[in-house]
Amino acid sequence: MSTKLTLPYCVIFPMFLLGILPSASAAPATDTINAVTSNPKYSEFTEALQKQVKEDSADYGSAVLCVLEATDGHEEAIDTWMRAAASKGNAAAERWLANMELSEVPKDQLLAPKIRAACQRLLKVANKGFVPAMLDASICMRRGIGVPQDEAAANKQLMEACRGGNFLARAQWLVDTGRMNFASCASKPEVASEIKRGNHIVMFRLANLATDPVEKSQWLKKAAENGSGDACFALSALSSAQNPKESRVLLEEAVRRHQPDALYVMGLGLLDTESKNPALREAGIQPDPKRGIILIKAAAALGHLQSAYLLGRAYHNGLAGLPKDMQRAYSYFNDPKLRHAAAMTASRAYMLIRGEGVKQDIAAGIKLLEDAAKVGSPQASIMLAREYFTGEYAPANARQATQQLSDAAVAGAPAAYVFLAYVYAKGGEGLPADAEQARTYLRLAAMDMGDKAKQLYDDLMIHGWTPEL
Repeated sequence: MSTKLTLPYCVIFPMFLLGILPSASAAPATDTINAVTSNPKYSEFTEALQKQVKEDSADYGSAVLCVLEATDGHEEAIDTWMRAAASKGNAAAERWLANMELSEVPKDQLLAPKIRAACQRLLKVANKGFVPAMLDASICMRRGIGVPQDEAAANKQLMEACRGGNFLARAQWLVDTGRMNFASCASKPEVASEIKRGNHIVMFRLANLATDPVEKSQWLKKAAENGSGDACFALSALSSAQNPKESRVLLEEAVRRHQPDALYVMGLGLLDTESKNPALREAGIQPDPKRGIILIKAAAALGHLQSAYLLGRAYHNGLAGLPKDMQRAYSYFNDPKLRHAAAMTASRAYMLIRGEGVKQDIAAGIKLLEDAAKVGSPQASIMLAREYFTGEYAPANARQATQQLSDAAVAGAPAAYVFLAYVYAKGGEGLPADAEQARTYLRLAAMDMGDKAKQLYDDLMIHGWTPEL
């Protein structure tokens, strides 16, 4: 369980860097809107969005969970329901859809017509006074996304967002203006004022900045007491080993506040039908696979990388009670908001090379692996090494395979040493077999992996180096 402390997603990034939905440019058909609005839970969905607008909240958790629960976990329905609500003028839904268009904008297309149109849609929502959209708009102006870059206009938009005292806006202002770059900034009048008001986003930021463990813990507790889901999750992670039951209470509170890491961790716990994690059972978390998948899908929809990656693999391999569905698997790995993450790139390349869920394009897949390997992705290096060694989808070159595996090992993947041992044991194109080298690399692998190194090596020797996502 991670204990890394960061600002809440909506503070660090605009909402258009989050989510896992397809492009939302097309208008919803009337029959589609009718089908959605006739669902018994649609009113609950719109109430959740209306509550967001009333509270100027960037938390889409309730709305997303409502859709998933109403549709038996169909993640594509989130986009459809948002379209239906946006067609009725709901500002939160309009913001969601506008941000989908702005999820990945190449540097040479910042002012492309499609991007301009999406930005105008976002500005329209911002002009309605919806603070999260105003913050997004300020970022677009500052970065020149969809509008000419204009620092003054960005600052003005940010100040407008701050007028009502919104916690998120005020925290963003403190960060953007350099007023909250160190834990010691807590004594500054502007920061102290927000602390006095109970701004849990500011408190969590200070916890993130604190270098002293005691001070960090104190800020986390204050942030959690004032409603920070991020702080609840961090405290849950810190107390998980010492006090599982206390950890569970904190985790459940973080889930209630739709903190993505918490949704993911709780989802994993509910999926654990074989009690592989006794601490979860000690904490009282009992298996509920259906609910577990719902929570993980919600986390993915809110932009959680690990959730999206898990779901991509689950759909690819037919795991966690999900059917094999190559198109859905590829859509997760190709999500515009997360596709540049190393694991996503390697998995997308794997599917492109084999034509799984997407039209086969071996050259494009190999190029993706090469590019990812160059920037230090051990997973990409290992996948690329396999293609070089077997010659299945790339020219056979065992020496090149050993280079890729060496890079992967240096990047922190001890399993790469096992594959090196296998390559030297077998020998290949341009590389004679060398049993002594094989034993050396296996010993190196065992230093980190223990008995698992020998198990993996034996499996390779029996079954060969089979492709694996």
